[in-house]
Amino acid sequence: MLLAAFDRMAATGQAELATISGYSGIGKSSLVDALRKPIVARQGYFISGKFDQYQRDIPYATITQAFRELLQQLLAESEARIAGWRQQIQAAVGVVNGQLIIDVLPQVELIIGEQPPVPALPPTDAQTGSAWYSGNS
Repeated sequence: MLLAAFDRMAATGQAELATISGYSGIGKSSLVDALRKPIVARQGYFISGKFDQYQRDIPYATITQAFRELLQQLLAESEARIAGWRQQIQAAVGVVNGQLIIDVLPQVELIIGEQPPVPALPPTDAQTGSAWYSGNS
């Protein structure tokens, strides 16, 4: 099923996310590691993140771990490939949200460069964390 998901993604260009869960010691990590070779052999980017029970208090720790792995792969690419990624990332995050991404994944700055600071939230939103700035006013 996981390789079929990769085949769909390769055929359509639509990203997919697969999550694997189960009890400790049943082979989840081995299953994921077995997928790496066939995906990389087809010039795919393979990233994975592993839940760490000691990082429960860190929001999105598993996802940021996986994206750090992707950034390492991207930074090993040629300058021409990095320029393509730069353009795609900048188009996706826009002018306002680039620094938000860098705050979570500092390595992104090596690809997209320094970004303007994030505008301050109104005091009530900053205190409650109830707003996510999207650049839309």
